[in-house]
Amino acid sequence: MERSTQMWLIGGFIAIVVALLVVAAIFSQGAQQSASTFNATTVPAIDSSDHVKGDLSSKVSVIEYGDFECPACGAWEPVVEQIESDYGNRVEFVFRNFPLTQIHPFAQISAQAAEAANLQGKYWQMHDLLYKNQAEWTANTSLSPADVVTKYFDGYAQSIGLNVTQFNTDINSSAVVARVQRDITTANAAQVDHTPTFFINLAQIQNPTGLQQLEQELDAALASSSASTSLIQGASVQIGTSTK
Repeated sequence: MERSTQMWLIGGFIAIVVALLVVAAIFSQGAQQSASTFNATTVPAIDSSDHVKGDLSSKVSVIEYGDFECPACGAWEPVVEQIESDYGNRVEFVFRNFPLTQIHPFAQISAQAAEAANLQGKYWQMHDLLYKNQAEWTANTSLSPADVVTKYFDGYAQSIGLNVTQFNTDINSSAVVARVQRDITTANAAQVDHTPTFFINLAQIQNPTGLQQLEQELDAALASSSASTSLIQGASVQIGTSTK
């Protein structure tokens, strides 16, 4: 075999080995990312400033930290809606803003749109429209946030009966910006690093897989809260009937 042919074969073999090593590294990195064990610390308890659906006195709560522009949040929204339908007033549902502005150019302004709608009593209506129409208002990233408001959000505001002039005044107000920042601050303090992130009774649900898993977690929380209530009631009876 000629020397040039040998060199060509050796070079080809080395190239194949290098390519295989690169592919292996990529798959390894992907596996490490998918197996992330991110664990948030405690998030603040629900208070009167939160956006809540369901029964405020429920012993079980779901908190979602979400981003209106996040495709994953959009994909999870039907699951959240199904859970809200299935559990109703047995569970307290809360949405908190966590706009990922580094990767989503309209995340901040969309969060402000929902908060501006809240000032006119229509938070959840705007929340739902932003997710329902996510593909529409996120399609053209060459627009500015102000363009998105004019082109899309003003129409959403009008469709749910808002005073659009007031909505446009409120959307960039210091009060609205501060309200969004309040949620961001709590998320950062809890080391939340992705959306959506879900908490049941203030405990993070690690790598949720879908409706079935979340409902299993909720069923367990409801069963646990019922058991705790029964124990407390039983203890009260014992205390009430005790004698010296």
